[in-house]
Amino acid sequence: MGSSGAKFFLLLLPALLGHAAEEDPELEALKTQAELLSQRIDAYEQKRSGTSDKVYEEERAGYITEDAAGYLPPMQQKGALEMSSADTVLSVGGRIQLHAVYAWPEGAYFAGRIPLDTEGENGQLFMSARDSRLWVKTRTPTEYGPVRTLIEIDFLGTTASEVTTNSHGPRLRHAFLEAAGFTAGQTNSAFNASVTLDTITYAVNSTLTRQPLLRYGSDHQAFGYDLSLEQPETTLTDPYGEIITPNDDVFPDVIARLRYYPEWGEGSVAVMGRYLSQDLAELSDGSMVDGSDAAVGWGVNLSGKFKLWGLDDIRFSAQYGMGLGRYVAFGAYTAGSIDSEGRITLQPTLGANLGYRHWWNQKLRSTLALAYAGKENDEAKVDPDGREKVNEDVYGVQLNLLWMPVPNALIGLEYSNALRRVESGDEGTMDMVTLLVRYDF
Repeated sequence: MGSSGAKFFLLLLPALLGHAAEEDPELEALKTQAELLSQRIDAYEQKRSGTSDKVYEEERAGYITEDAAGYLPPMQQKGALEMSSADTVLSVGGRIQLHAVYAWPEGAYFAGRIPLDTEGENGQLFMSARDSRLWVKTRTPTEYGPVRTLIEIDFLGTTASEVTTNSHGPRLRHAFLEAAGFTAGQTNSAFNASVTLDTITYAVNSTLTRQPLLRYGSDHQAFGYDLSLEQPETTLTDPYGEIITPNDDVFPDVIARLRYYPEWGEGSVAVMGRYLSQDLAELSDGSMVDGSDAAVGWGVNLSGKFKLWGLDDIRFSAQYGMGLGRYVAFGAYTAGSIDSEGRITLQPTLGANLGYRHWWNQKLRSTLALAYAGKENDEAKVDPDGREKVNEDVYGVQLNLLWMPVPNALIGLEYSNALRRVESGDEGTMDMVTLLVRYDF
């Protein structure tokens, strides 16, 4: 029986057993196993399709991940509504999510926003449904293979007052088409780690970039590759410790990624080249440098997963580069520095995380994770009064408990702790507890 036929049978089995399972614990266990096997078939088909990148995004108090076992990217989901014409199938789906965050002191679980000891209040409770999402996709057969499109929005746009309506504007997440191995539009960068931690909040070093791109991908049984031209954006630290974006980019970021799916787990390695430039850039004090300059940056991102006993696994990622900048740690670091004469100097950036995921049973699991991100800044190029704004090192630890009571649902509780150091020598720590309730439809 092929994977499609097996999946159909496994999807039908819980419905056939549903009524009897209410009175027979053995049938209830069989129903749960069928649901889990169906999810594993989905994950296998996802790997073979070359779309193992998980769709994930930021929210106000940290990053909320898509858990590996309980969620598939929109291009693999059937959706709550599916309509078809003679040539095109249109699907609509999304998710409803509520998360509640209590952090002390008040802050956000971003590498560059962990409050220093001199900042932040004692703590604050924050609740939001802003990361609920809606997507529409189409699939049309052609002589060159199927043409697929996806548009996805969330509600992390303009924020209204929390006093009354808690209104939030829609925001574009993805808008792209796939055909004959090519992807064109806005979606996740090929530099993103293909294996991420199974946590609610993202690790402090996590690589999240979503931007316009033109990418070609191909898959060959146990491995695949991607070649991508992506939107450039130079970020530099000026002499006052502020981040500036000259908006003088002339060449796309070039990224190549190899994906590997052996029996023992999963892995990927991505390499990137960047051309960083400025032409009469304006500094944060309003002055303009006299002249232009450019530099070539590069970066490497390695991620993987090793299967252990049962469903347990170990996950990791590591990033390093000169001029890596915005591709690691949520923009906490710039690609380099610029002096008052306009000269650009690149500095090395390093990031890494390691996590162990344990399944207590087929519906309950936990992850313990450690993470680090850091950059070797050039202190001589930053005024002493501005060094408190320049991030140096960030350390993080996370521990969670995630429960899937029914298919497509996830309830989780997570504790996170982070320490941040800046170039002035100041540092600060933050603790955070996050409750997540989510349902994908």
